[in-house]
Amino acid sequence: MSICNNKRYENEFVNRMISQGHHCERIAGSGSGANAVCDCILFKNGEVFLVEVKATKEAKLYLRKLIREQLDRMVAVAKKSNVRAMLAIKYKHRCWEEQVLL
Repeated sequence: MSICNNKRYENEFVNRMISQGHHCERIAGSGSGANAVCDCILFKNGEVFLVEVKATKEAKLYLRKLIREQLDRMVAVAKKSNVRAMLAIKYKHRCWEEQVLL
C-alpha cells in the first residue's frame, strides 16, 4: 500500500474520531520516518492511544512480518510511555474495526 493512499484512510480515521467527540491528531510523515511508531494519537474517554491505521480489500487483514514488526514497535513505545496501542482497520467499501493491542 502506498503512503499517499494510506494517508487518505488516516485522515478518514481522524475525522471519524472527531465526529464521535474525541480528539485525534494525525502524525505528519508517519509512514516515512525511520523512528515513526504510529499514524495518529487519539484521546478517547480519558485515555491516550497510539494508533496505526491499515486498510485492506480482503475480508481479513493479514499481518505480514513488516506489519507485525511495526505493531510490536508501537506496543513497546506505548508500554514505555504508559499509554495504550490501537490498530484501526479500514475494510474498504465496508466498515472500520478498532482493536486495542495494549
